[in-house]
Amino acid sequence: MSGSRKASREYAPAEDTFLLADAVESESGAAALDMGTGSGYIAKILQERFETVVATDLILQVLKNQTYPARMRVCCHGAAALRGPFDLAACNPPYLATERALDPSTDGGPGGVPVPAAMIRTAAPLLRPGGRLFFASSSLSDYGALASLCEDLGMAASVHARKRLFFEELVVVRAVAPG
Repeated sequence: MSGSRKASREYAPAEDTFLLADAVESESGAAALDMGTGSGYIAKILQERFETVVATDLILQVLKNQTYPARMRVCCHGAAALRGPFDLAACNPPYLATERALDPSTDGGPGGVPVPAAMIRTAAPLLRPGGRLFFASSSLSDYGALASLCEDLGMAASVHARKRLFFEELVVVRAVAPG
């Protein structure tokens, strides 16, 4: 598959998406953010519980052709083009530990950290006091470094959910903004 075709396809919902969906499905509030929305599956769930939902993705073609089209879509990295505040931010970022991030739908860079960390940094300042950030990761990546980043940004972070697969454990980390 050519690089341009690879980069223009959405990340289809998978086990990590469903684990994140379970983590956020009981949340509600005024405004939510789905970063790296891919298919729009998480945004679809959030739209049922939040007054306003913004879905972002780095690839415009993905946003244009979502399987579950979000009502409000913005092409940007993480939340870089947005202003808050948000009650909740959700993210199933590219977290696979790779030498370099070549496939923007899956590759997180060394340790699976640089790409999700950049997304977390854009979202953290947009959370209301007490706002929640949920993100998916894997035992094959250094999700502990991402939780530590959240704590460095002033949030309380902990593993919210786990799901064991035959070759890895998927995790959802929940970080809460101070306030």
